[in-house]
Amino acid sequence: MKTAAVIAEYNPFHKGHLYHIEKTRRETGADFILAVMSGDFVQRGAPALTNKFNRTKMALSCGVDAVIELPALYALSSAEFFAGGAVALLDALHVVDVLSFGSEAGEISLFEECASMLVHNHEEISCRTRKLLKKGCSYPAARLQALSSDEGSRFSPLFSSPNNILGLEYCKALYALNSTIRPFTFSRRDRGYHDTSLGETPSCLSSASAIRRALAHEPGAVKNHVPEHVYEILREMRLLTRPVTEDSFSQLLYYKLLLEKEQGFAGYLDCTKDLSDKICKNLPRFTTFTGFVRLLKSKELTYTRISRVLMHILLDIKKQEAFLPDFTRRKLPVPYARLLGFRKEASVLLKAIRQNSAIPLITRPAHARRLLAGDDYDMLMQDIRCGCVYESILPRPEGEPPLNEFSRPLERV
Repeated sequence: MKTAAVIAEYNPFHKGHLYHIEKTRRETGADFILAVMSGDFVQRGAPALTNKFNRTKMALSCGVDAVIELPALYALSSAEFFAGGAVALLDALHVVDVLSFGSEAGEISLFEECASMLVHNHEEISCRTRKLLKKGCSYPAARLQALSSDEGSRFSPLFSSPNNILGLEYCKALYALNSTIRPFTFSRRDRGYHDTSLGETPSCLSSASAIRRALAHEPGAVKNHVPEHVYEILREMRLLTRPVTEDSFSQLLYYKLLLEKEQGFAGYLDCTKDLSDKICKNLPRFTTFTGFVRLLKSKELTYTRISRVLMHILLDIKKQEAFLPDFTRRKLPVPYARLLGFRKEASVLLKAIRQNSAIPLITRPAHARRLLAGDDYDMLMQDIRCGCVYESILPRPEGEPPLNEFSRPLERV
């Protein structure tokens, strides 16, 4: 049995993702495709446009065999920790043979060589990177400049786009863990990560950013840019007219900021004392979530960084001891694998996970107390709370309670 893994957000699942699944299965000879997917909030510091269960259903209906949730702690982190947490989870399952990702570079040897160099020269490169960050460089630019001139010239393509950067972080995490999982990449066919316009023809693969934008402004236009099953799910959930956005959480965020203004926000993940002071100083000018991000944005603080910090505050995600600069020397804590859904044909895969995994497979959160304790259980409860916050802003019929994750069954296709 051969298993290939993908790490994704599926926000939403589109034809580029379908190509990824089909390409991975064909090129690697995988019997099963396992996805580690962000939950209700995603890496750029925003809510997913629909909840994790709907996105799981999309993935399963398009060929993914099983979906495991990436804990919110990692799903809402920088590329380094997003990748590090996801790879640590996959490595702990002891059933994954290949990690597949799309990239602009499309050459796995380049990723492996650069990742090896970054891990083995971690302290020296990190020291130079931190100095450049203090001078106002972005993280990718600082890390590229921290390399020698020869290395920087050879590896510069890997620091030029979000997909290449993530791919490099996947390979770096695999090296740091001395994992037996083999990385595999292919050249992406879809439009750029930041491209906000739909492809001119259905054969031109549109980005998730373009599809989300179209859902907000011209919902019907996405029909030819997502798989048929995905379009039907979007239509059933009425998401063609009401996608969830950051501003859906404006009132909740404003209340949380008012509540904790006096004590400051430096205890939250990624929030410095300077940013905490800036948040407090500008709070009287708060209008919306996105408006506040734009107000706080500066040359040193990117939009995404601020958006993530505000989400950490809203969701009560505090600083973690594990998120230290030397994390590449040890494994990040991923104490469980929460299954969100699976295809019936994947029962063999689930059996193998149960028999081989170093961490428990959580299929019913209500039973998690039997398997987890202390900080491990608290991490799962943090994911549950994030889901509750997400569900709290969704419209529903009068008298109908929000979704209960403890009683919700797994998605099955």
